[in-house]
Amino acid sequence: MKIGGLFAKSNSCTCEKYTALELNRVQISKRIKDSKKIINHLEKKGESPEGHHLYQCKFCVQFWQLSGAWNWGGKDYLFKIPDTKISEWIYNPYMSPAEMIIYSASLKTYFDSNTLEESAKNCRREACSEKALVNDVLCKTHFIESLQQFGQLPKFPSGKLFEPYNFEN
Repeated sequence: MKIGGLFAKSNSCTCEKYTALELNRVQISKRIKDSKKIINHLEKKGESPEGHHLYQCKFCVQFWQLSGAWNWGGKDYLFKIPDTKISEWIYNPYMSPAEMIIYSASLKTYFDSNTLEESAKNCRREACSEKALVNDVLCKTHFIESLQQFGQLPKFPSGKLFEPYNFEN
């Protein structure tokens, strides 16, 4: 808004303009750019030990999380999160959409070239009733966990999962 030759800041937010992020690289890249505008009407409320930042809109009280997208050169971006208690969020922030994308892409790449077929034998992990994989002693879940433990697959992203994201390990 132009007042007397100067541009004045709006007394309202633009939170409604931004929807939940679609889980794709283009959307994360766009949100990295848009975050510079979004942050103008936000107030910082906290920081997690992992380096995430919690913000809240001064006008509509929408919560936002700022996280770094390491696969995008470590650039920061904002995404909407559900209402939260600040003290709880500090120790357990929400899962980053960028991390969800990288995790999913890594698993897809692995499973595109590796078929995991169940055998008739039971998994050898204690208290597991699932079927072991052909040519292995572990079920699919425990096999994936062992690959993650040895760094051959990425670990499941940290943080709380939230709507609208439905993400399975």
